[in-house]
Amino acid sequence: MDTLFNFIGSLFGYVLGFFNNVFGNYGVSIILFTLFTRILMFPLTIKQQKGMAGMQRLQPKMKELQEKYGNDKAKYNEEVTKLYQREGQSPAGGCLPMLIQLPIFYGLYRAICMPITCTLHLDITSGALGQAVERIKSLSDVYTTTNSSYYSQINVIEAVRNIGDNYAAYGFTQAQVDALKPIYELSKQFNFLGIDLLSIAKFWNPAIILTFVVFFASAGGMLLTNKLTGAANQSQMKGCSPNMMGVTMGLFSAWISLSVPSAMALYWTCTSLFAPAQSWVVNKYYNAAILNAKAEAQRMAKIKLQEESVVNDVYAKKGKRTFTPIYSLPQPADAEVVTSKESQAASDSIKTSSTDENTAKKAPASKKKKGGRNNSRQSSSDYQGKKKK
Repeated sequence: MDTLFNFIGSLFGYVLGFFNNVFGNYGVSIILFTLFTRILMFPLTIKQQKGMAGMQRLQPKMKELQEKYGNDKAKYNEEVTKLYQREGQSPAGGCLPMLIQLPIFYGLYRAICMPITCTLHLDITSGALGQAVERIKSLSDVYTTTNSSYYSQINVIEAVRNIGDNYAAYGFTQAQVDALKPIYELSKQFNFLGIDLLSIAKFWNPAIILTFVVFFASAGGMLLTNKLTGAANQSQMKGCSPNMMGVTMGLFSAWISLSVPSAMALYWTCTSLFAPAQSWVVNKYYNAAILNAKAEAQRMAKIKLQEESVVNDVYAKKGKRTFTPIYSLPQPADAEVVTSKESQAASDSIKTSSTDENTAKKAPASKKKKGGRNNSRQSSSDYQGKKKK
């Protein structure tokens, strides 16, 4: 794991080094690094929100399965797995952003504790720099020995800062002085608002201020985040006070800040302050109601497409034309064709009806004429017969 965290720390060191070169202050670099990681993880946060909304949408169905297969645990687990696969949900899908936070924290911790190798990317074990570092460690008046090997590079930077430009008094060669110059320039960038970001908070140094800032930022940030996401009401319903959770998290963060360099406390403070803003954006544009409504619309559209496919297959087997569903509206071009066909059919119908009316009017007249001729002929023959008699 040390190799992995050292690799992550080296990557983070490039980001911190870039911000350092632009702004020349390690505190500003920490703030921008926190914002950078938040933006980078925002798609994962949205995915987490979608996973939570999906699980919320499945709760009624899972309750039905619980009532149906409550006594058969194996069958219940099997049906729940099928439900997850059918709905495209994963119970662990929303845990990814929280799991990534741990490598980020430890990777940044390595980058802060080893700024020479991670930020400057210098080899302190060979060459003139290696010789200068070994000489610095032998100077008890400027170098502070610590039991933790993680802080050895911090101690070297503090020693270089204490030496200043007085290299000749400690017997450094010109090559060693040239090798130490990047470290000396970096040592001047750790002062942020009067606080040495390489120092560990104690009650007699200004770094203790960040401990109180971490407490209030962590506790207040968590309370505000719970209020924005509505998690406070859920916690109260489950018997867990959100106020107590916020205070507990604040105390834990403050306790951690007493054992790490103040740069980590600054990172934790920035994280706590950025979290409510991110929660507000997620809750406004990606809340559970919006995501569930979109998911339901997509599900209904998928069902309609499946129904169309089934009906079309049935019509195709019967040799009929393709079925047009009643819920699909015609395009403008199709609408014009349909309108022209309907108007033509209406015109033909009008012509046919008018022809039938004319025929119906002429038929009685012809019959009357025909009947009239017969009657006249009949009356004429009767008259001739009477005359002969």
